Amino acid sequence: MTAFGGALEQQDSSTEQATGGRAAGAIGKIFEFDLSRPLAFALLALAFVASRAPFIDNGYGTKPDAWRIALSGYWLWDHHEFYPSRLPGYPVPEFAYAAVIKGGWVATNSLTIAVSLLGLWFFANIVRELKLPNPALLVIGFAFQPLLWINSMNTMDYAWALTFILGAYYFLITEETGFAGLMLGLAIGSRLPSAVMLLPFTAYLVRDDRLDELRDFLVWTVVAPMIAFTPIIWTYGPGFLNFYDAKIGVRTVIRLLAKDSVGLLGTAGIGLAVLLSLPRLLRLPRDFVHDKHVMTWVLAIGAVVFVFGRLPHEAAYLIPLFPFAFLVVGRYFSRWVLAGMLAMMLTASFVDLTTTNHEVSVSSFSKLRLGQGMLLSNRDTQNAQLAYTRDIQNHNLPENAVISIGFLYPQFAVLNRNKLTLGILRDDTSSISQLTDKGKAEDLLHHRTFVWLLDYQDFQAFQKKGVSFFYTQDAGISTAALYGYRLGVLGGTVLDLGRTPSGAGGTARTDR
Repeated sequence: MTAFGGALEQQDSSTEQATGGRAAGAIGKIFEFDLSRPLAFALLALAFVASRAPFIDNGYGTKPDAWRIALSGYWLWDHHEFYPSRLPGYPVPEFAYAAVIKGGWVATNSLTIAVSLLGLWFFANIVRELKLPNPALLVIGFAFQPLLWINSMNTMDYAWALTFILGAYYFLITEETGFAGLMLGLAIGSRLPSAVMLLPFTAYLVRDDRLDELRDFLVWTVVAPMIAFTPIIWTYGPGFLNFYDAKIGVRTVIRLLAKDSVGLLGTAGIGLAVLLSLPRLLRLPRDFVHDKHVMTWVLAIGAVVFVFGRLPHEAAYLIPLFPFAFLVVGRYFSRWVLAGMLAMMLTASFVDLTTTNHEVSVSSFSKLRLGQGMLLSNRDTQNAQLAYTRDIQNHNLPENAVISIGFLYPQFAVLNRNKLTLGILRDDTSSISQLTDKGKAEDLLHHRTFVWLLDYQDFQAFQKKGVSFFYTQDAGISTAALYGYRLGVLGGTVLDLGRTPSGAGGTARTDR
Protein backbone atom coordinates (compact mmCIF):
# COMPACT_ATOMS: atom_id res chain seq x y z
CA MET A 1 0.00 0.00 0.00
CA THR A 2 2.81 2.38 0.82
CA ALA A 3 4.46 1.74 -2.51
CA PHE A 4 1.12 2.10 -4.25
CA GLY A 5 0.41 5.40 -2.39
CA GLY A 6 3.86 6.67 -3.28
CA ALA A 7 3.27 5.86 -6.91
CA LEU A 8 -0.02 7.76 -6.83
CA GLU A 9 1.64 10.77 -5.20
CA GLN A 10 4.40 10.68 -7.82
CA GLN A 11 1.79 10.43 -10.58
CA ASP A 12 -0.18 13.38 -9.14
CA SER A 13 3.03 15.42 -8.90
CA SER A 14 3.91 14.59 -12.50
CA THR A 15 0.37 15.54 -13.59
CA GLU A 16 0.61 18.88 -11.75
CA GLN A 17 3.99 19.61 -13.31
CA ALA A 18 2.67 18.74 -16.75
CA THR A 19 -0.41 20.92 -16.22
CA GLY A 20 1.74 23.78 -14.95
CA GLY A 21 4.10 23.31 -17.86
CA ARG A 22 1.24 23.42 -20.35
CA ALA A 23 -0.18 26.55 -18.70
CA ALA A 24 3.21 28.26 -18.76
CA GLY A 25 3.64 27.20 -22.38
CA ALA A 26 0.22 28.62 -23.31
CA ILE A 27 1.00 31.93 -21.59
CA GLY A 28 4.37 31.96 -23.32
CA LYS A 29 2.69 31.60 -26.69
CA ILE A 30 0.43 34.57 -25.85
CA PHE A 31 3.48 36.65 -24.91
CA GLU A 32 5.09 35.69 -28.22
CA PHE A 33 2.11 36.78 -30.32
CA ASP A 34 2.73 39.46 -32.96
CA LEU A 35 0.37 42.33 -32.15
CA SER A 36 1.40 44.24 -35.27
CA ARG A 37 -0.81 41.91 -37.35
CA PRO A 38 -3.85 43.84 -38.64
CA LEU A 39 -6.59 42.00 -36.73
CA ALA A 40 -4.54 41.72 -33.54
CA PHE A 41 -3.63 45.39 -33.65
CA ALA A 42 -7.26 46.35 -34.32
CA LEU A 43 -8.29 44.54 -31.12
CA LEU A 44 -5.43 46.18 -29.21
CA ALA A 45 -6.48 49.56 -30.61
CA LEU A 46 -10.03 49.02 -29.33
CA ALA A 47 -8.69 48.26 -25.86
CA PHE A 48 -6.32 51.23 -26.08
CA VAL A 49 -9.11 53.68 -26.98
CA ALA A 50 -11.63 52.18 -24.55
CA SER A 51 -9.13 52.52 -21.68
CA ARG A 52 -8.72 56.23 -22.43
CA ALA A 53 -12.29 57.22 -23.27
CA PRO A 54 -13.58 57.54 -19.66
CA PHE A 55 -10.88 60.10 -18.83
CA ILE A 56 -11.12 62.62 -21.67
CA ASP A 57 -14.18 64.63 -20.60
CA ASN A 58 -12.87 66.45 -17.53
CA GLY A 59 -10.48 69.07 -18.85
CA TYR A 60 -7.45 69.54 -21.05
CA GLY A 61 -5.05 68.20 -18.42
CA THR A 62 -3.56 68.85 -14.99
CA LYS A 63 -0.73 70.95 -16.37
CA PRO A 64 -1.29 74.66 -16.97
CA ASP A 65 0.57 74.14 -20.26
CA ALA A 66 -2.35 72.03 -21.53
CA TRP A 67 -4.72 74.93 -20.92
CA ARG A 68 -2.18 77.30 -22.47
CA ILE A 69 -2.36 75.22 -25.66
CA ALA A 70 -6.15 75.46 -25.59
CA LEU A 71 -5.98 79.22 -25.01
CA SER A 72 -3.56 79.58 -27.93
CA GLY A 73 -6.01 77.72 -30.17
CA TYR A 74 -9.01 79.82 -29.14
CA TRP A 75 -7.01 83.03 -29.56
CA LEU A 76 -6.09 82.02 -33.10
CA TRP A 77 -9.76 81.54 -33.98
CA ASP A 78 -10.97 84.68 -32.19
CA HIS A 79 -8.19 87.12 -33.12
CA HIS A 80 -6.63 85.52 -36.22
CA GLU A 81 -3.14 85.78 -34.73
CA PHE A 82 -0.95 83.01 -33.43
CA TYR A 83 0.75 83.10 -30.06
CA PRO A 84 2.60 79.93 -29.02
CA SER A 85 1.31 78.41 -25.81
CA ARG A 86 4.77 79.04 -24.35
CA LEU A 87 8.26 79.46 -25.75
CA PRO A 88 10.14 78.05 -27.55
CA GLY A 89 6.87 76.95 -29.15
CA TYR A 90 5.35 73.58 -30.03
CA PRO A 91 3.90 74.46 -33.43
CA VAL A 92 2.97 71.03 -34.85
CA PRO A 93 0.58 70.05 -32.03
CA GLU A 94 -0.43 73.67 -31.35
CA PHE A 95 -1.76 74.17 -34.88
CA ALA A 96 -3.31 70.68 -34.92
CA TYR A 97 -5.13 71.31 -31.64
CA ALA A 98 -6.24 74.74 -32.88
CA ALA A 99 -7.89 73.02 -35.85
CA VAL A 100 -10.23 71.07 -33.54
CA ILE A 101 -10.36 73.36 -30.48
CA LYS A 102 -13.97 74.34 -31.18
CA GLY A 103 -14.87 70.80 -30.15
CA GLY A 104 -13.49 71.44 -26.66
CA TRP A 105 -11.37 69.11 -24.62
CA VAL A 106 -13.11 65.98 -25.87
CA ALA A 107 -11.93 66.82 -29.40
CA THR A 108 -8.36 67.75 -28.46
CA ASN A 109 -7.89 64.84 -26.07
CA SER A 110 -9.31 62.47 -28.69
CA LEU A 111 -6.77 63.82 -31.17
CA THR A 112 -4.01 62.97 -28.70
CA ILE A 113 -5.37 59.43 -28.40
CA ALA A 114 -5.27 59.07 -32.19
CA VAL A 115 -1.67 60.31 -32.36
CA SER A 116 -0.68 58.03 -29.47
CA LEU A 117 -2.30 55.07 -31.21
CA LEU A 118 -0.15 55.76 -34.26
CA GLY A 119 2.87 55.73 -31.93
CA LEU A 120 1.77 52.36 -30.56
CA TRP A 121 1.54 51.04 -34.15
CA PHE A 122 5.10 52.21 -34.82
CA PHE A 123 6.30 50.56 -31.60
CA ALA A 124 4.58 47.24 -32.37
CA ASN A 125 6.16 47.19 -35.81
CA ILE A 126 9.59 48.10 -34.44
CA VAL A 127 9.38 45.15 -32.05
CA ARG A 128 8.42 42.90 -34.97
CA GLU A 129 11.23 44.17 -37.21
CA LEU A 130 13.79 43.66 -34.45
CA LYS A 131 12.45 40.15 -33.71
CA LEU A 132 12.55 40.72 -29.95
CA PRO A 133 11.26 37.95 -27.67
CA ASN A 134 7.88 38.33 -25.95
CA PRO A 135 6.62 40.98 -28.39
CA ALA A 136 3.01 40.98 -27.12
CA LEU A 137 4.22 41.52 -23.55
CA LEU A 138 6.39 44.45 -24.63
CA VAL A 139 3.69 46.10 -26.73
CA ILE A 140 0.98 45.76 -24.08
CA GLY A 141 3.36 47.05 -21.40
CA PHE A 142 4.18 50.05 -23.56
CA ALA A 143 0.49 50.71 -24.29
CA PHE A 144 -0.45 50.84 -20.61
CA GLN A 145 2.62 52.27 -18.89
CA PRO A 146 1.09 54.79 -16.41
CA LEU A 147 2.93 57.96 -17.46
CA LEU A 148 2.39 57.22 -21.15
CA TRP A 149 -1.25 56.38 -20.44
CA ILE A 150 -1.86 59.73 -18.75
CA ASN A 151 -0.13 61.70 -21.47
CA SER A 152 -1.84 59.84 -24.30
CA MET A 153 -5.20 61.46 -23.48
CA ASN A 154 -4.51 65.08 -22.52
CA THR A 155 -3.96 68.18 -24.63
CA MET A 156 -0.19 68.20 -24.51
CA ASP A 157 2.71 67.80 -26.92
CA TYR A 158 4.54 64.86 -25.32
CA ALA A 159 2.65 62.14 -27.21
CA TRP A 160 3.20 63.94 -30.52
CA ALA A 161 6.96 64.07 -30.10
CA LEU A 162 7.07 60.45 -28.92
CA THR A 163 5.05 59.21 -31.90
CA PHE A 164 7.24 61.02 -34.42
CA ILE A 165 10.43 59.77 -32.72
CA LEU A 166 9.10 56.23 -32.97
CA GLY A 167 8.20 56.86 -36.61
CA ALA A 168 11.74 58.08 -37.29
CA TYR A 169 13.26 54.95 -35.78
CA TYR A 170 10.82 52.67 -37.60
CA PHE A 171 11.63 54.22 -40.97
CA LEU A 172 15.35 54.07 -40.22
CA ILE A 173 15.31 50.33 -39.60
CA THR A 174 13.09 49.74 -42.65
CA GLU A 175 15.54 51.81 -44.74
CA GLU A 176 13.17 54.62 -45.69
CA THR A 177 15.55 57.34 -44.65
CA GLY A 178 13.69 60.34 -46.11
CA PHE A 179 10.57 59.48 -44.12
CA ALA A 180 12.75 58.97 -41.04
CA GLY A 181 14.14 62.49 -41.40
CA LEU A 182 10.65 63.91 -41.90
CA MET A 183 9.41 62.11 -38.76
CA LEU A 184 12.29 63.43 -36.66
CA GLY A 185 11.70 66.91 -38.08
CA LEU A 186 8.05 66.71 -37.00
CA ALA A 187 9.18 65.50 -33.57
CA ILE A 188 11.39 68.59 -33.27
CA GLY A 189 8.45 70.72 -34.45
CA SER A 190 6.41 69.15 -31.65
CA ARG A 191 9.02 69.49 -28.92
CA LEU A 192 12.37 71.14 -29.62
CA PRO A 193 14.32 68.85 -27.22
CA SER A 194 13.54 65.99 -29.63
CA ALA A 195 16.58 67.26 -31.57
CA VAL A 196 18.77 65.21 -29.21
CA MET A 197 17.62 62.14 -31.16
CA LEU A 198 19.89 63.28 -33.97
CA LEU A 199 22.75 61.70 -32.03
CA PRO A 200 21.49 58.09 -31.83
CA PHE A 201 19.81 58.13 -35.26
CA THR A 202 22.81 59.60 -37.06
CA ALA A 203 25.06 57.09 -35.27
CA TYR A 204 22.75 54.31 -36.47
CA LEU A 205 23.08 55.39 -40.11
CA VAL A 206 26.86 55.64 -39.81
CA ARG A 207 27.07 52.26 -38.08
CA ASP A 208 24.82 50.74 -40.75
CA ASP A 209 27.15 51.95 -43.54
CA ARG A 210 24.48 54.25 -44.97
CA LEU A 211 26.48 57.45 -45.16
CA ASP A 212 25.05 58.14 -48.62
CA GLU A 213 21.59 58.43 -47.02
CA LEU A 214 22.70 60.77 -44.25
CA ARG A 215 22.17 63.92 -46.33
CA ASP A 216 18.51 63.12 -47.08
CA PHE A 217 17.92 62.32 -43.42
CA LEU A 218 19.46 65.58 -42.19
CA VAL A 219 17.77 67.75 -44.85
CA TRP A 220 14.30 66.57 -43.86
CA THR A 221 15.18 66.75 -40.17
CA VAL A 222 16.12 70.43 -40.57
CA VAL A 223 13.57 71.60 -43.14
CA ALA A 224 10.43 70.28 -41.41
CA PRO A 225 10.94 72.12 -38.09
CA MET A 226 12.16 75.26 -39.88
CA ILE A 227 8.80 75.43 -41.66
CA ALA A 228 6.92 74.64 -38.44
CA PHE A 229 8.72 77.31 -36.39
CA THR A 230 8.51 80.04 -39.06
CA PRO A 231 5.47 81.83 -37.52
CA ILE A 232 7.19 81.90 -34.13
CA ILE A 233 10.57 83.03 -35.43
CA TRP A 234 8.79 85.76 -37.45
CA THR A 235 7.45 87.25 -34.21
CA TYR A 236 10.20 86.54 -31.71
CA GLY A 237 13.36 86.24 -33.78
CA PRO A 238 16.22 84.42 -32.03
CA GLY A 239 14.44 85.19 -28.75
CA PHE A 240 12.07 82.30 -29.41
CA LEU A 241 14.72 80.02 -27.88
CA ASN A 242 13.42 80.93 -24.44
CA PHE A 243 12.13 78.61 -21.76
CA TYR A 244 11.31 78.53 -18.08
CA ASP A 245 14.34 77.64 -15.99
CA ALA A 246 14.71 77.15 -12.26
CA LYS A 247 16.85 75.13 -9.90
CA ILE A 248 15.31 71.82 -8.85
CA GLY A 249 16.16 70.09 -5.57
CA VAL A 250 17.47 66.55 -5.34
CA ARG A 251 14.34 65.31 -3.58
CA THR A 252 12.17 66.68 -6.35
CA VAL A 253 14.27 64.88 -8.97
CA ILE A 254 13.97 61.61 -7.02
CA ARG A 255 10.20 62.07 -6.85
CA LEU A 256 10.00 62.72 -10.59
CA LEU A 257 12.11 59.67 -11.41
CA ALA A 258 10.19 57.30 -9.15
CA LYS A 259 6.85 58.46 -7.84
CA ASP A 260 5.69 60.48 -10.86
CA SER A 261 7.08 58.40 -13.72
CA VAL A 262 6.43 54.72 -12.90
CA GLY A 263 4.98 54.86 -9.38
CA LEU A 264 6.65 53.48 -6.26
CA LEU A 265 5.43 49.95 -7.06
CA GLY A 266 6.77 50.31 -10.58
CA THR A 267 10.09 51.58 -9.23
CA ALA A 268 10.33 48.58 -6.91
CA GLY A 269 9.52 46.28 -9.83
CA ILE A 270 12.23 47.81 -11.99
CA GLY A 271 14.81 47.57 -9.21
CA LEU A 272 14.02 43.93 -8.53
CA ALA A 273 14.01 43.08 -12.25
CA VAL A 274 17.41 44.71 -12.76
CA LEU A 275 18.89 42.72 -9.84
CA LEU A 276 17.52 39.46 -11.22
CA SER A 277 18.79 40.29 -14.71
CA LEU A 278 22.32 41.42 -13.81
CA PRO A 279 24.00 38.37 -15.43
CA ARG A 280 22.21 39.14 -18.69
CA LEU A 281 22.84 42.88 -18.43
CA LEU A 282 26.59 42.24 -18.18
CA ARG A 283 26.47 41.56 -21.93
CA LEU A 284 25.16 45.04 -22.68
CA PRO A 285 28.53 46.88 -22.94
CA ARG A 286 29.81 44.28 -25.43
CA ASP A 287 26.56 44.46 -27.40
CA PHE A 288 26.77 48.26 -27.45
CA VAL A 289 30.02 47.90 -29.39
CA HIS A 290 28.89 45.14 -31.74
CA ASP A 291 25.12 45.70 -32.19
CA LYS A 292 23.86 48.82 -33.98
CA HIS A 293 20.41 48.58 -32.39
CA VAL A 294 21.65 48.24 -28.82
CA MET A 295 23.98 51.18 -29.48
CA THR A 296 21.01 53.26 -30.72
CA TRP A 297 18.86 52.38 -27.71
CA VAL A 298 21.57 53.23 -25.19
CA LEU A 299 22.48 56.50 -26.93
CA ALA A 300 18.79 57.49 -27.08
CA ILE A 301 18.31 56.78 -23.37
CA GLY A 302 21.49 58.67 -22.55
CA ALA A 303 20.43 61.68 -24.64
CA VAL A 304 17.05 61.91 -22.89
CA VAL A 305 18.62 61.54 -19.46
CA PHE A 306 21.11 64.29 -20.30
CA VAL A 307 18.33 66.70 -21.32
CA PHE A 308 16.27 65.80 -18.26
CA GLY A 309 19.27 66.32 -16.00
CA ARG A 310 19.67 69.83 -17.41
CA LEU A 311 16.01 70.73 -16.83
CA PRO A 312 14.30 68.20 -14.52
CA HIS A 313 10.97 70.00 -14.14
CA GLU A 314 8.51 67.32 -15.20
CA ALA A 315 8.46 63.52 -15.19
CA ALA A 316 6.93 63.75 -18.67
CA TYR A 317 10.27 65.03 -19.99
CA LEU A 318 11.40 61.40 -19.67
CA ILE A 319 8.73 60.09 -22.04
CA PRO A 320 11.04 59.71 -25.11
CA LEU A 321 13.18 57.37 -23.00
CA PHE A 322 10.46 54.76 -22.48
CA PRO A 323 10.29 53.00 -25.87
CA PHE A 324 14.07 52.51 -25.96
CA ALA A 325 14.09 51.32 -22.35
CA PHE A 326 11.35 48.82 -23.26
CA LEU A 327 13.51 47.55 -26.13
CA VAL A 328 16.47 47.10 -23.77
CA VAL A 329 14.50 45.17 -21.15
CA GLY A 330 12.81 43.17 -23.89
CA ARG A 331 16.20 41.92 -24.99
CA TYR A 332 17.88 41.35 -21.63
CA PHE A 333 15.12 40.43 -19.16
CA SER A 334 13.77 36.89 -19.01
CA ARG A 335 10.08 36.36 -19.77
CA TRP A 336 8.81 36.09 -16.22
CA VAL A 337 11.02 38.83 -14.83
CA LEU A 338 9.75 41.13 -17.59
CA ALA A 339 6.13 40.10 -16.94
CA GLY A 340 6.47 40.71 -13.21
CA MET A 341 8.03 44.15 -13.68
CA LEU A 342 5.34 45.24 -16.16
CA ALA A 343 2.59 43.92 -13.89
CA MET A 344 3.86 46.02 -10.99
CA MET A 345 4.13 49.04 -13.26
CA LEU A 346 0.58 48.58 -14.52
CA THR A 347 -0.73 48.10 -10.98
CA ALA A 348 0.73 51.52 -10.10
CA SER A 349 -1.81 53.05 -12.46
CA PHE A 350 -4.63 52.10 -10.10
CA VAL A 351 -3.12 51.25 -6.71
CA ASP A 352 0.28 52.36 -5.53
CA LEU A 353 2.33 52.85 -2.42
CA THR A 354 1.92 56.44 -1.28
CA THR A 355 3.81 58.63 1.18
CA THR A 356 2.56 61.00 3.84
CA ASN A 357 4.01 63.97 2.00
CA HIS A 358 4.50 64.77 -1.65
CA GLU A 359 8.28 64.44 -1.72
CA VAL A 360 10.16 61.16 -1.43
CA SER A 361 12.45 60.99 1.61
CA VAL A 362 13.74 58.44 4.12
CA SER A 363 11.21 59.55 6.74
CA SER A 364 8.29 59.30 4.30
CA PHE A 365 9.09 55.64 3.58
CA SER A 366 8.49 54.75 7.22
CA LYS A 367 4.80 55.55 6.76
CA LEU A 368 4.08 54.00 3.38
CA ARG A 369 0.48 52.98 2.73
CA LEU A 370 -1.65 51.84 -0.17
CA GLY A 371 -3.45 54.60 -2.02
CA GLN A 372 -4.60 55.67 -5.43
CA GLY A 373 -2.36 54.94 -8.36
CA MET A 374 -1.11 57.46 -10.88
CA LEU A 375 -4.02 57.24 -13.30
CA LEU A 376 -6.84 57.61 -10.77
CA SER A 377 -5.00 60.25 -8.80
CA ASN A 378 -4.41 62.23 -11.99
CA ARG A 379 -8.16 62.20 -12.66
CA ASP A 380 -8.92 63.41 -9.13
CA THR A 381 -6.38 66.20 -9.52
CA GLN A 382 -8.11 67.38 -12.70
CA ASN A 383 -11.49 67.37 -10.96
CA ALA A 384 -10.11 69.24 -7.94
CA GLN A 385 -8.54 71.91 -10.13
CA LEU A 386 -11.76 72.41 -12.10
CA ALA A 387 -13.74 72.76 -8.87
CA TYR A 388 -11.25 75.26 -7.45
CA THR A 389 -11.28 77.33 -10.62
CA ARG A 390 -15.08 77.47 -10.60
CA ASP A 391 -14.99 78.53 -6.94
CA ILE A 392 -12.79 81.48 -7.91
CA GLN A 393 -15.29 82.37 -10.61
CA ASN A 394 -18.19 82.28 -8.11
CA HIS A 395 -16.36 83.96 -5.22
CA ASN A 396 -17.84 87.23 -4.03
CA LEU A 397 -15.11 89.70 -4.98
CA PRO A 398 -15.34 93.49 -4.73
CA GLU A 399 -15.35 95.69 -7.78
CA ASN A 400 -12.26 97.53 -9.01
CA ALA A 401 -9.94 94.65 -8.10
CA VAL A 402 -7.04 92.73 -9.57
CA ILE A 403 -6.94 89.03 -8.71
CA SER A 404 -3.71 87.05 -9.17
CA ILE A 405 -4.67 83.37 -9.34
CA GLY A 406 -1.37 81.69 -10.22
CA PHE A 407 -1.02 78.54 -12.27
CA LEU A 408 -4.78 78.12 -12.70
CA TYR A 409 -5.04 81.31 -14.77
CA PRO A 410 -4.96 79.51 -18.17
CA GLN A 411 -7.73 77.21 -16.97
CA PHE A 412 -9.75 80.14 -15.62
CA ALA A 413 -9.32 82.10 -18.86
CA VAL A 414 -10.40 79.18 -21.06
CA LEU A 415 -13.41 78.26 -18.92
CA ASN A 416 -14.59 81.88 -18.84
CA ARG A 417 -13.62 82.99 -22.34
CA ASN A 418 -17.26 83.67 -23.28
CA LYS A 419 -17.96 85.63 -20.09
CA LEU A 420 -14.79 87.69 -19.75
CA THR A 421 -12.73 89.77 -22.16
CA LEU A 422 -9.34 88.19 -22.73
CA GLY A 423 -6.35 90.33 -23.56
CA ILE A 424 -2.69 91.06 -22.91
CA LEU A 425 -1.41 93.41 -20.21
CA ARG A 426 1.44 94.65 -22.38
CA ASP A 427 3.53 93.35 -25.25
CA ASP A 428 6.55 91.52 -23.89
CA THR A 429 8.25 89.06 -26.21
CA SER A 430 10.68 88.11 -23.43
CA SER A 431 7.90 86.41 -21.47
CA ILE A 432 7.50 82.66 -21.79
CA SER A 433 3.82 83.05 -22.70
CA GLN A 434 2.30 86.37 -23.65
CA LEU A 435 -1.24 84.97 -23.45
CA THR A 436 -0.82 83.79 -19.86
CA ASP A 437 2.26 85.32 -18.24
CA LYS A 438 1.11 88.71 -19.58
CA GLY A 439 -2.49 87.72 -20.08
CA LYS A 440 -5.58 89.25 -18.49
CA ALA A 441 -9.20 88.21 -18.22
CA GLU A 442 -11.40 91.22 -17.56
CA ASP A 443 -14.87 91.47 -16.07
CA LEU A 444 -15.58 94.86 -17.60
CA LEU A 445 -18.96 95.27 -15.89
CA HIS A 446 -17.53 94.96 -12.38
CA HIS A 447 -14.01 96.26 -13.15
CA ARG A 448 -12.22 93.07 -12.13
CA THR A 449 -9.04 91.85 -13.79
CA PHE A 450 -7.76 88.30 -13.37
CA VAL A 451 -4.09 87.56 -14.06
CA TRP A 452 -1.56 84.76 -13.52
CA LEU A 453 1.15 86.79 -11.76
CA LEU A 454 2.17 90.45 -11.82
CA ASP A 455 5.77 91.54 -12.15
CA TYR A 456 6.55 94.63 -10.11
CA GLN A 457 6.16 96.98 -13.09
CA ASP A 458 2.63 95.70 -13.78
CA PHE A 459 1.82 95.78 -10.08
CA GLN A 460 2.81 99.44 -9.85
CA ALA A 461 0.77 100.30 -12.94
CA PHE A 462 -2.36 98.84 -11.33
CA GLN A 463 -1.51 100.36 -7.96
CA LYS A 464 -1.61 103.85 -9.49
CA LYS A 465 -5.19 103.16 -10.56
CA GLY A 466 -6.21 102.63 -6.94
CA VAL A 467 -7.36 99.05 -7.31
CA SER A 468 -7.45 96.46 -4.53
CA PHE A 469 -5.36 93.30 -4.89
CA PHE A 470 -6.30 89.69 -4.14
CA TYR A 471 -4.19 86.60 -4.64
CA THR A 472 -4.25 82.84 -4.13
CA GLN A 473 -1.62 81.21 -1.94
CA ASP A 474 0.07 79.77 -5.03
CA ALA A 475 0.22 83.21 -6.65
CA GLY A 476 1.67 84.78 -3.52
CA ILE A 477 4.46 82.20 -3.25
CA SER A 478 5.26 82.37 -6.98
CA THR A 479 5.29 86.18 -7.05
CA ALA A 480 7.81 86.29 -4.21
CA ALA A 481 9.99 83.63 -5.82
CA LEU A 482 9.97 85.05 -9.37
CA TYR A 483 9.61 88.80 -8.89
CA GLY A 484 11.03 89.39 -5.41
CA TYR A 485 8.13 91.15 -3.73
CA ARG A 486 5.25 90.04 -1.48
CA LEU A 487 1.70 90.94 -2.39
CA GLY A 488 0.59 90.57 1.23
CA VAL A 489 3.16 93.09 2.48
CA LEU A 490 2.07 95.61 -0.17
CA GLY A 491 -1.62 95.51 0.70
CA GLY A 492 -2.86 92.41 -1.11
CA THR A 493 -5.45 90.10 0.45
CA VAL A 494 -5.26 86.31 0.31
CA LEU A 495 -8.18 84.80 -1.58
CA ASP A 496 -9.30 82.23 0.98
CA LEU A 497 -11.46 79.48 -0.49
CA GLY A 498 -10.92 77.15 2.44
CA ARG A 499 -8.48 74.94 0.56
CA THR A 500 -5.77 75.00 -2.06
CA PRO A 501 -5.91 73.32 -5.47
CA SER A 502 -3.99 70.12 -6.11
CA GLY A 503 -0.51 70.47 -7.59
CA ALA A 504 0.06 71.28 -11.25
CA GLY A 505 2.33 68.41 -12.17
CA GLY A 506 1.84 66.01 -15.04
CA THR A 507 0.79 63.27 -12.61
CA ALA A 508 -1.41 63.54 -9.60
CA ARG A 509 -0.56 65.02 -6.24
CA THR A 510 -3.83 64.41 -4.44
CA ASP A 511 -3.08 61.51 -2.09
CA ARG A 512 0.21 60.33 -3.54
